[in-house]
Amino acid sequence: MKKYIVFILALSSFVTFFSSCNKINLPTELGQDLIPPVDNINTFDTLLDVETYNGIFSSEADSFRSFPAFPKLLGNITNDPIFGKTDARIYFQVSNGGVFPFKNRPGSLYLDSVVLIIDHLQNGTYGDSLTPQTIQVSELDQANEFRGDSVYKVNRQFTATNVLGSKTIIPRTFSDSIQVINYPDTTTVANQLRIKLDNSFGERLLAYDSTGANDGYSSDSLFRTKFKGFALQSIGGGNALMLLDLTSSNSRLAVYYRYNNTTTPTDMDTAVATLAFFQGNASANYINRDYNGTQVTAGSDDLTQDQIVYIQNSPGTFANVKIPELADFQNSVIHLAELQMESIYDASDTLFYAPPNVFLDIYDSTAGKFKLIPSVFGVTQTQTGGYALSGYENFYSSGSALQTFFNITDPFGNRVRQWRFNLTRYAQHLVSDKVPYYMMRLYAPAATSLEMGDQTPIISARFPIPQSSFYGYAGIGRVRIGGGNHPTQRMKLRVVYSKLK
Repeated sequence: MKKYIVFILALSSFVTFFSSCNKINLPTELGQDLIPPVDNINTFDTLLDVETYNGIFSSEADSFRSFPAFPKLLGNITNDPIFGKTDARIYFQVSNGGVFPFKNRPGSLYLDSVVLIIDHLQNGTYGDSLTPQTIQVSELDQANEFRGDSVYKVNRQFTATNVLGSKTIIPRTFSDSIQVINYPDTTTVANQLRIKLDNSFGERLLAYDSTGANDGYSSDSLFRTKFKGFALQSIGGGNALMLLDLTSSNSRLAVYYRYNNTTTPTDMDTAVATLAFFQGNASANYINRDYNGTQVTAGSDDLTQDQIVYIQNSPGTFANVKIPELADFQNSVIHLAELQMESIYDASDTLFYAPPNVFLDIYDSTAGKFKLIPSVFGVTQTQTGGYALSGYENFYSSGSALQTFFNITDPFGNRVRQWRFNLTRYAQHLVSDKVPYYMMRLYAPAATSLEMGDQTPIISARFPIPQSSFYGYAGIGRVRIGGGNHPTQRMKLRVVYSKLK
């Protein structure tokens, strides 16, 4: 009997300990440090109110640049019921690499066709892939300053003249295999945008020589004086954006032609010459948002708190986030300070999905700059003597964001997305060291780099946030998130703390 009582007591102690461990480790499973149990005597758990205010980035403030190696966005979104319209255009050059591209001289060349071919990224359509849209190819005006040594912002637009061709496409069909003539063979291809251009353009290319008055091929720079480059835009229909890869080995301008055999001039041979997007060629990606008449404009850029915040990838939108109670929080040991938020479901989210991540920084009004949140991030020295950002992996609680698109259920049973930001170290410095309180900014950058937000930073350089957390290119991704006064899915700061006497 005594052994039985001892067993029961041991079992009871184990159950109590196990329950306590569950209570302790729940926050740990969210990616935080070990937190003592909340007993409302020594340790407290509270929710602080958050204020949220929508804003739309100006074209200068949202200054993302589309580097040549980045995929380019092309197309129209004409009917996003929440975020309105998007117009994405591509500008780029091709060249012959300083080599005469044909197998005989001008006068002995006869055009079959000229086709612009650009690789479409697999699964690289954002929006309605079944709605047709018409893509128009034009020639860039020679008056444009369009240089290969410049990286252009997504708000930069270039003028085009001389329409070279157009094609109505259905984005869904990019994945379909098609057979094309690729002299001397017929090949099977997929995931390509192929637009046949006007024959007069092909005749121009055949007429250029590599010497004399009509020299167009002795150097790339000389070729650009003959042909400045392409401008692609969607001119009708569509409700999707397509990601195209100019740098792919399959992307090229193909000139299919016949020529007099150089050995037997009476014989005709067939061939294809290619001009491609090489390093040193210019490229740009213009992306324009039109929020006119949308929910976004109805609640942006004012002093009224917003129940819903609208976050769209560059060029896009943001929200200012204020937590007034945090600035005056009592002196305590902060075990956890976690800003929690979740997306507000809409049926259109299946077409226009959320960005893989959102980001939070602070505005230093004294310096007039946005910076990393103080105390959250650190800096480590690299083997090469440089500096790298550290602590980023702890900024998001595990299980939130970072490619986890739908991981919780809202009050109506819809699967939605959740983000949780670990602000514990910043909150602790606020209450114990009385460091400045800053307004925060929530947004979804294509990529970003920021200075350290600490008062005495280790180094004053700007640090890029790892692009694995974002798309690394602009235009794709938008989401509605519950604001600080949303009735069912409000943004809030959860604080677990112990009072200090």
